[in-house]
Amino acid sequence: MRLPRRSAPSMRGQMAVVILVAVIAVVTLGRVSEALRDTYLSIEDTDQIADLATLVTHILTDASDEERRWLVERARTPSFDPALLDTAELDGLGPPALARTAAERWLNWLFPFDGQLPAGGRQVEFEGRLAFAIPLDERTTLLIRNLPSLTSTSDFLTPLTYYLLSIITLIVLFSFYGARAISGPLDRIVDELDRTDGVAEDRHFEETGTIEVVKLARALNGMRERIRNMVDMRMRMLRSVSHDLRTPLTRLRLRAERLEDAALRQSMTADIDGIDALVTETLDYLRVDAQGEPLERVDVSSLLQTIQADFADVGFDVRYQGPDRLVAACRPVALARAVTNLCDNAVKFGTSVTIYLSRLSEGLRIDIADDGPGIPADKRALVLEPFFKLDAARGAGAQTGFGLGLSIVADIARAHGGRVEFHDRAPHGLIVRLVLPVQAA
Repeated sequence: MRLPRRSAPSMRGQMAVVILVAVIAVVTLGRVSEALRDTYLSIEDTDQIADLATLVTHILTDASDEERRWLVERARTPSFDPALLDTAELDGLGPPALARTAAERWLNWLFPFDGQLPAGGRQVEFEGRLAFAIPLDERTTLLIRNLPSLTSTSDFLTPLTYYLLSIITLIVLFSFYGARAISGPLDRIVDELDRTDGVAEDRHFEETGTIEVVKLARALNGMRERIRNMVDMRMRMLRSVSHDLRTPLTRLRLRAERLEDAALRQSMTADIDGIDALVTETLDYLRVDAQGEPLERVDVSSLLQTIQADFADVGFDVRYQGPDRLVAACRPVALARAVTNLCDNAVKFGTSVTIYLSRLSEGLRIDIADDGPGIPADKRALVLEPFFKLDAARGAGAQTGFGLGLSIVADIARAHGGRVEFHDRAPHGLIVRLVLPVQAA
């Protein structure tokens, strides 16, 4: 019985908290960066220049021409370059044309000058540089020359600092949040789904995390329970079908063996054997994923040598080539069934069969090679589908079977997280390859 979990915050609530934390972090870091910048870097501030120009303008307005020249000389500093010009000399000057490219226009729009100039003051381009033109009277204008470029002023660097801090802070916080609140729980669910077939073990996904993740885990747990119930029902049906079909087949076999007509007895016995083989093949196919066999560490080479010996004992030319010992985690019963099915097909269509085992960096590779007619390239994808007659594809004529042998092999390979491949064998024949990404030791 599962205990109820305490309620967890939703993703929307957590995102709101992340954004609030990001705002606080940006403001705090911005203040710190401004203090460090003012302490260690010399950056021009056009707003301060505009304020100083306003102050100088107020002083010069009521001064005489001689006093104006003296005050302008005394007000000049390396970053403040005032000059007195006749208003007529500035009549031909228009607004600054420094934003000639799209990038410059975008920067000027993104980082506009927001300082305040005295009445009549404007920005102009003077000798290729930005300047402030402030009229003192009808014939004299105060010109503040050689203003710094946009990218070297606080009007640009201060907003840029906050923009970058905002972007970086949001990326870092949302990355951390996504890893913990979204990617982490989803990775655990995916790992659990990859680790098991989803129904074999009586386990539940951990229902922790945000409300959305908890809902997903509960939905998957409910789906797993429904699938488990369906599988259990199918297993009960398989047992019933196996008993109900084999019992009358056994009675028919006993009655057929009492027939005096040898030809009729042989024909009926062959038909009964065919029906029994079809029932067995169908039940094996339905039983592949129903048993939910767990992974075990086994000696795969010993498993394959046992299968080879079983075929050799009944007269088939089946050989094994590979290491004498190779321990790996796999589903031994399912893997033995897959290799046995492949060997059954191989001895049916060929005279000599070899089982190859090799170790790969990604896991194991098992090759079943025969000297039969092979499978046409356009049929190789179809033979893995249920009820496709492999016998017809390999040109062997009428054979018993529902075409489920290779489907069982494909299902077992997928249960291991592997795949089935088909390759031509020189000079003739077929190689069916099982690539299983298990961790060999």
